[in-house]
Amino acid sequence: MNKKVAIVDDHEFYRNGLKIALKHVKFVDFAYEAINGKEFLEKQKKNPADVVLMDLKMPVLDGYETILESKKQFPNLKIMVLTMFEEDEYIRKSIAAGVNGYILKNIDYNTLKTAIKYILDGKQYFSNELMPFFTRQLCEHKESVKKTVKLTERELEILKLIYEGLSNNEIAEKLFISIRTVTNHRASLKKKTNSKNTATLIAYGLKNELLKS
Repeated sequence: MNKKVAIVDDHEFYRNGLKIALKHVKFVDFAYEAINGKEFLEKQKKNPADVVLMDLKMPVLDGYETILESKKQFPNLKIMVLTMFEEDEYIRKSIAAGVNGYILKNIDYNTLKTAIKYILDGKQYFSNELMPFFTRQLCEHKESVKKTVKLTERELEILKLIYEGLSNNEIAEKLFISIRTVTNHRASLKKKTNSKNTATLIAYGLKNELLKS
């Protein structure tokens, strides 16, 4: 059965272009479109989509606020940021909010198709142009992470779930452990890898080939 994709963007021209592109992706169906976060949340309740392609800068309720609210109301929804903003602040906040992917609006059809397939398969997808962001996250470390850092099997399992965009609550449910246990493992991961935030932690995992990019 095909998965349903929604589009949230306040630019009609771009929404129309995306709808045309999605018609050629055989494994998805177009669900609906919305011009801001408020309209999206209302439509998602009535006609749930599996994936949403969401801009960040929108009137009424912007993308970041919508992502946070979506995580509360629709925990199974896959969220792909699709924006022109590639500044660190936007990427960092989106990753911290738990998005499943972040791609720029200059993508071609094949990249869009690949990105949707990735997140439907439970992975995350980031535009190649964003790789310098992850590099900068690592370079911000004042002290180099020791190459001998060893993660436990459980820590590695949780790291992969963080990379997939799952929240602490979702990880706890998936692994049948308490939220406190997840929090403790997450703190241990950050300490061992000298990571200040989720973005840095993911960057460490990618650089050390602990995650599939």
